Amino acid sequence: MGRSMTGPSMTTAGITRRTLLVAGTASASLGLAGCASGAGGSEPGKSSTTSAETGTQQHAQPLSIAQTDMQKQATLDSCTRLDGHPMFHLTWEGAPATTSAPDGANAAALPTGYACTLFAAADADGAPLVARNFDWDPAPASVVESKLNNGRSTLAVTDLRYVGIESESDLGNKQKTQDLPRCEAYAFDGINDSGVFIGLAADASARAEVVDGREWLGGLGVQRMILDHADTVKDAIEVFDTYNIDFAGGPGLHYLLADRSGAKAVVEFDAGKLAVIRPPSGQPWMCLENFHMSSFAEEDRITHSRYSTCAKTLDSSRGKVSVDDAVNLLNDVRQPHTQWQSVYGLSAGTLRVVGKKPHDYRLSA
Repeated sequence: MGRSMTGPSMTTAGITRRTLLVAGTASASLGLAGCASGAGGSEPGKSSTTSAETGTQQHAQPLSIAQTDMQKQATLDSCTRLDGHPMFHLTWEGAPATTSAPDGANAAALPTGYACTLFAAADADGAPLVARNFDWDPAPASVVESKLNNGRSTLAVTDLRYVGIESESDLGNKQKTQDLPRCEAYAFDGINDSGVFIGLAADASARAEVVDGREWLGGLGVQRMILDHADTVKDAIEVFDTYNIDFAGGPGLHYLLADRSGAKAVVEFDAGKLAVIRPPSGQPWMCLENFHMSSFAEEDRITHSRYSTCAKTLDSSRGKVSVDDAVNLLNDVRQPHTQWQSVYGLSAGTLRVVGKKPHDYRLSA
């Protein structure tokens, strides 16, 4: 799968899927979920031997986000205000994320107020495009433009509350900005230079059973691991099927995945088990909001208002929208607590993010 989840300079860092298989430490097969269902149904993961369900105790440790002192200072120095949301921009250089947490790192719990809308479609030329509204309480946000020391580049958007920045004035407080470089760990939506996108939304029904012998990974941390290590949607699903996903301390989540080949899928946990949902045969788009997808056939999903709005627009356009059209559709399903809007071009590696106003980025070479 994709790139090794062990950082190049960390000999005891995250365990790769291959390591688990070779060492025999997992009590169940770690096979990847199967191929798409033509009816758009869910696909159970093959690794089905489970023990206890995830409870309220948090098991996942913070991701290891490693930088040199010089790289940390460069991240701090790069902080630039974009608009009055407030939205910022940061650059970040360092090692790919691993699951070996640094001493004293804080595993931030997920908040409980998500209500997001995401859709995967294509632009007028047929190149894959993904868009999302992130809906939650007001907080400073930032684009994080990352260059990893394995050559990978990523673009992501994060909520700076996760690194202790509650207001713009906090950025003038040296003590409060000391954890700012850890914003790399908290990608709420993002893309990498292989054209892989991942974004999350709340799913109150989600619960993930525990597979003996697997490492734990947080429901938000899994997004950074995928951005740093996956080259395709298939690789991304394999990450989910390698770890126990920990939702303790916050809501259950489900995820929209897409890549530059046009592959797209929703990943969620149905009755504790990994489920992969593909679009129905012939449907060129996919949408995700906050209902449990596995519980509804495609024809019943349109009873949910934001899903229905996206479905009608994307059906009428045969799944093709420009970046401007995508923002307009996000506006159609915008809520009073929408914090930012993101539109990613997966082939060109572009991002348009809208806080108070739009800002355009392209992945660095």
